[in-house]
Amino acid sequence: MDILFFGGQSNMEGQTEAPPADRSDVPGCIEYKLLERKYVPLHHPAGEDVPPYLGGACFGNGSLLPDFCRRYRKFRSDVTVAAVHAAQGATTIDDWDPEKGLYKAAVDKLKAALEDAPEPVEHIYYIWLQGESDAIRDLSEDEYYEKLIRFKNCLKRDCGIEKFGIIRVGYFTTPEKDERIMEAQERAVREDPDFLLLTRITSQITENLLNPDFINQEYSGHYNNRAMTVVGKDAGETLGRYAKYGK
Repeated sequence: MDILFFGGQSNMEGQTEAPPADRSDVPGCIEYKLLERKYVPLHHPAGEDVPPYLGGACFGNGSLLPDFCRRYRKFRSDVTVAAVHAAQGATTIDDWDPEKGLYKAAVDKLKAALEDAPEPVEHIYYIWLQGESDAIRDLSEDEYYEKLIRFKNCLKRDCGIEKFGIIRVGYFTTPEKDERIMEAQERAVREDPDFLLLTRITSQITENLLNPDFINQEYSGHYNNRAMTVVGKDAGETLGRYAKYGK
């Protein structure tokens, strides 16, 4: 069994415009529910509200998890793929500080998922989609980079993650502010082999925030269901290839 551990802010939580049309179970994929202390078939809506720190897909709508896991399993078709969703909207990198409650809640959920795993676990990968709130507050590249490295090191120590996969942040504030966060994430991938860049497609689909093809028009700064599918497939492909081929 491979565990895919998902974290970040509202675009990882899932804040789309409506429930996706396809809410069927993803073959070979399960999701861990902490409140029930059990694994269930993975489908929309993903995640769960675990107050006060963790949130599931908002209003029971869509997220990227089902498409990500479906694409990942193309490359790992011989194993069960288990999603562990631990995200919270509007969070900054400081909110994920290892001394704070959000980090501890996420780690506790992953540890419970390991305890309750129905099969031996082969791989644990972390998938991160975050940075919009740090662009809004104009955080510097260096500060974001340093905090991201610390966050990754603590996840590696506390959870045994093998790779920290980054879905690079898109454009949601101004290009100057957003690109500071993008460059910090790119720098982490260049300089630390624990990181893996999963996709840059987010910047392509957010160049026009008024584009109804990819942006939730009801909640500014959030992906719609179509975007979640595009991002999930692209990022899941990258991690799946890494899991199978090691590159």
